[in-house]
Amino acid sequence: MASPQTRTQETLQLIPTNPGGRTFSTPPQGLQPRITPNEIFYIRNHWKDVPNIDVDTYRLIVDGEVEHDLNLSMEQIYELPKKRFEVTMECCGNGFVPENWGSPVRSAGVMESVTGHGIMSNADWAGVALVDVLDMAGIKPSAVEALFEGSDHGPDEIGEDPPDVTYERSLPMSKAMHPDTLLAYEMNGVPLPPDHGFPLRLLVPGWYGMCSIKWLAGIHILNHEFKGFYQTQRYMTINGPDAPTFYTFHTQIKVKSIITNPAPGETVTTGRVTLKGRAWSGEKQIVKVDVSTDGGGSWEEARLHPRRGYSWYEWEFDWSPQVPGQYIVMSRATNIEGLTQPMDFPNKWDGLGYGNNMVFSHTVDVVNP
Repeated sequence: MASPQTRTQETLQLIPTNPGGRTFSTPPQGLQPRITPNEIFYIRNHWKDVPNIDVDTYRLIVDGEVEHDLNLSMEQIYELPKKRFEVTMECCGNGFVPENWGSPVRSAGVMESVTGHGIMSNADWAGVALVDVLDMAGIKPSAVEALFEGSDHGPDEIGEDPPDVTYERSLPMSKAMHPDTLLAYEMNGVPLPPDHGFPLRLLVPGWYGMCSIKWLAGIHILNHEFKGFYQTQRYMTINGPDAPTFYTFHTQIKVKSIITNPAPGETVTTGRVTLKGRAWSGEKQIVKVDVSTDGGGSWEEARLHPRRGYSWYEWEFDWSPQVPGQYIVMSRATNIEGLTQPMDFPNKWDGLGYGNNMVFSHTVDVVNP
């Protein structure tokens, strides 16, 4: 069986996606292994400077609608029962705006160079269940949301107000109390790297990455809905005039799939080829992936492998191109609720591409052996 031929054997490196040094995407070949190495796991920060936190003096504050305020050291957190599972993380802006909708508007250069799907990666995470910490504090019946405060702050990255804002977002208590919502301190078997939230971060499996606050400073239990800047002014899209709501505020990862093998810059030979890829739908199961090798004219079902934890699914498809040339290959995933990737850009009113899960075309060059 033929396998992709790599044109270059260079060491894989993160790809900068903006001039501010805040966002770096995983290279296409980096999406081929099931586990993404830390060195090429995508980075999405709102400010270039990463908080420098001393693990020995670090304290996690838990307060608000609780019976007992907490001030926890990392040693105290390490003593709690440890949980470990794989989680695929995806930035809400990982779906770029197609060219046929005009130039991608990335708000003054937030992610204007995003042309692939590398603002997502998969890792093996470890930490403690958030609910164990919340149970220590004792949640009052008046609790409505849990607000998570990061240690990172600065001016809004696209040059608008406010001049200095802390990165913080909230979760409904039902999600905060979910047994798999994690306070993570390990990534792929080692302490969190600085760019990924050392020494402690929130990890919300199945939700877009902006919900998983890094460099966690405090957890504040609220008796009301949080309306802060990064909760209501960012990570939302404008809907059309006929939509029931003016904005969509993104949280749960949508059903989506990509082709990873061959990657851009790799060729395959005529004969039998195994196409490979990934599919995911947040917390929801993927039930099938269909593949087209003729630009969407016809579709056949791929082989789908079980996932681990909250990781992406791996799929394979045997293809037998007999004639050299350039082929347009596509993948389309369906989840357990029957939701399938749309063939077109799902929201023509959206110039940012947040939550864009449309079927993307993948060009494959086929050559003679």
